[in-house]
Amino acid sequence: MRKVSLILRMTSILMIIVIALGITPAMTVQAAINPPSFEEFTATLKKSDSSQLVGVYVYDILALKVVQQSSKYSVSTKMGTATQFGLASKYGSIGLLAHNYLSGSSFLNIVTDTEIFLIFGDGSIKKYKVDKILEYQALSPNDNFSNFINLDKPTVTISSDDVIYETYGAGDLVLQTCIARNGLLGWGRLFIIASEV
Repeated sequence: MRKVSLILRMTSILMIIVIALGITPAMTVQAAINPPSFEEFTATLKKSDSSQLVGVYVYDILALKVVQQSSKYSVSTKMGTATQFGLASKYGSIGLLAHNYLSGSSFLNIVTDTEIFLIFGDGSIKKYKVDKILEYQALSPNDNFSNFINLDKPTVTISSDDVIYETYGAGDLVLQTCIARNGLLGWGRLFIIASEV
């Protein structure tokens, strides 16, 4: 019973974050066309003895500083940043969140087999390769427990719990942003799932 309660609480928190990603000003920002070189980018990151994640880099697509959540529901509102999703570790993954009208817009340029580099405060680097990309339509974008449709299986409706298990439980690294469609910034959700190489 306690395990089910914990899962429901974590699901609730995740869905609030998902909704927070969708409740945003109605504007679009062009993703960085020419991110800095990997060496230039890593030189700008704060170095410490910590193994805390401080940056994410994808050649020719993005160079984002990673910030930690200031609260359970926070997602950075600064361009050039992604927010590390604290609860992703409960599912065995690293989660990075970004608004689709800010840095998350660059997530749309990532495809299967893309290499993603994570940079840590102690200078260590881990490389990941994108295994799959999943897109979901939220049937009730403003509901924490909305049902979803996996756009690869449009005849099947799944619960928010199933979305969590299909994404954060499926890889070592998950990048998440909202999908804007039909005039709604939070129409759907995009999950980029990668494995450590």
